[in-house]
Amino acid sequence: MYKRLAGNSEPLFHGKVRKGVELSDYNGWDNKFTWLVHLHLSNEERLMNEIADLVASEPNEGAAGRLVEMWVKVALTNWLTRFPGRNKQHDESLLLFVWDLVGSALAYADWIALVAVLVGEAHTSDNLFTMTMYRNILTDRHFQQSVRRLVHEASNLYVGADGVKNWFEVQVDAWVAASATRQRKDLSISKVVAELIENTYTLIAWEHVARAFLPGY
Repeated sequence: MYKRLAGNSEPLFHGKVRKGVELSDYNGWDNKFTWLVHLHLSNEERLMNEIADLVASEPNEGAAGRLVEMWVKVALTNWLTRFPGRNKQHDESLLLFVWDLVGSALAYADWIALVAVLVGEAHTSDNLFTMTMYRNILTDRHFQQSVRRLVHEASNLYVGADGVKNWFEVQVDAWVAASATRQRKDLSISKVVAELIENTYTLIAWEHVARAFLPGY
């Protein structure tokens, strides 16, 4: 079975807030999501060289960051949709990349706020990951049934939040396992995965990722 490269534990530090998500420096990077992008783009030599060549083609740091951003978005979209003309040599790396990004997004969601909104104790949440999960639960009958049961059986809001979070983490892990063995994937989870990844793009310092591939960094 594939092994995730980075831990997806709960955020340990508190800092600036963006999109309702509390972020802080992470291993010398702007935040965990920026660190994850560099980690996965530099983990495999062939992929690392491809990104280094891409960055070297553009002397302007901002433009280089946009090139990296475009590469990541196209590569992950093509992988998620199984676009037949995609470059398949990076499929294994992209699977791990997706797994870590989504796992981190789930860790940074405010699950207590999510359950509070679901049971009517709150109207909304500023956290973009939380609201992505909320919208998907509202529009998916399978999610509604499972989450309703978990919340109903919970002794309090916090237990319900832990139960819903753990349930979604199990679903994502099963989706990753199916992806690794080319089995049929749960379409509802596929939608959640794609939307959570889209959320992470707004939190990544793309210029910093590009700069890290320059000689002498």
